[in-house]
Amino acid sequence: MTNPAYPQRIVWLRRIIIGVQPLIAASYLMMAAWGESLARPHGAWLMVLILPTLLVLPGMGAGRYTAFVWAALADLFYILIASTDAWSSPVDRAFNSAILLFAAVGFCAAWAQGIIFRRIHRRVTTRH
Repeated sequence: MTNPAYPQRIVWLRRIIIGVQPLIAASYLMMAAWGESLARPHGAWLMVLILPTLLVLPGMGAGRYTAFVWAALADLFYILIASTDAWSSPVDRAFNSAILLFAAVGFCAAWAQGIIFRRIHRRVTTRH
């Protein structure tokens, strides 16, 4: 008793999640190159910020559910970092707001995909 539209919804949501991760990395790279704040990411901190987006891409490309879970957790990390930086540093607020938007969209898509995925694969239990 599964809805035939569910698999198509999952594919659509997965495309959003996969598309958002490189945008987050690109936003951090642009902030490092053109940002004006003294606290913009450089060196090792820039690699710490970009690495989670790049590490989950191969698993998501292979369609592994756990990679999408890790991407959602990374998006929560980016929401935390970008929201505090956006409100504390008005100089690079545009970059941080873009990262915040991309991370929020990615997390919501991963959350919805997880709900749909679990509904599809829910075991039918009998009640006694």
